[in-house]
Amino acid sequence: MNWNQFGYICRVKSSKTLSTEQKLQLCSESHLQIYKDNGSHSELAHNIAWQIAEDEETSQKQTACYKNIPDLINEFKFEHKGWLIYLTAVFIIYCFTSQLYQSFVVPQFVEMYSSFSPSLSATFDYYLTYWYVPIMLLALLLIIIVMAIIKLKNASSLTTTTPFSGMYNILLPRRLRNEYDALIAIIEFPYAYKKGFKATTAETIHFEKCESLGLELNDEFTVLLKQKLMSFNAMAKSYINKLVILYGIVIVVSVYLFVKMAYQPIFMMGEVL
Repeated sequence: MNWNQFGYICRVKSSKTLSTEQKLQLCSESHLQIYKDNGSHSELAHNIAWQIAEDEETSQKQTACYKNIPDLINEFKFEHKGWLIYLTAVFIIYCFTSQLYQSFVVPQFVEMYSSFSPSLSATFDYYLTYWYVPIMLLALLLIIIVMAIIKLKNASSLTTTTPFSGMYNILLPRRLRNEYDALIAIIEFPYAYKKGFKATTAETIHFEKCESLGLELNDEFTVLLKQKLMSFNAMAKSYINKLVILYGIVIVVSVYLFVKMAYQPIFMMGEVL
């Protein structure tokens, strides 16, 4: 089940004009198939659909909260294609340029400096030995960034309750993971309340108080879910931006070191003269 199918089910079940039988007819597989290609499968949406209460009154309250989730997910979709294209293009250009320098530029400098007595070509020994290190660092960083982007994209699409398991507990900052946990707590509240649910976040404590005082939660749920999705999306973009900056620093430092090794002997000869 995807979120668009789930949203359709919620729109049907939250209706106060349809009978139970009519709702069952509209939630049949033939109607759900219309929304099949409008989104990827979500384990979280599937699990929540099975948690919706059977009695009419509770079901209407729960689905009234959930029916706007597809629109919110689409509004705060994690854009990633631009980053992936840019970083991949930069890496290819860097590798191509490095190979050109290794094949044509460096030999010219070595030949020029070897004609001096004593030979100055030894300044390139370090570069000739470790020229591949920046490429390996960039490749490693690129893999990390791509993995983080794909995982954050899936997380912002709310495909599962626990997207950050295993190595992602190390790769992604705790603050970002905690923000996602708070987001999931908001989503789980409408069906988990009164089932032994223990409010642990500011938002769920607020929901619990509103519920106890008789305030309908659907508007509050939509506003706070939108706020939390916006916050998570901003934190995810900030984290990727930091990785991209680190990626750029590796390139700048490697270029600086090459230029320093290439032209330092010229500066040294200038000082001698």
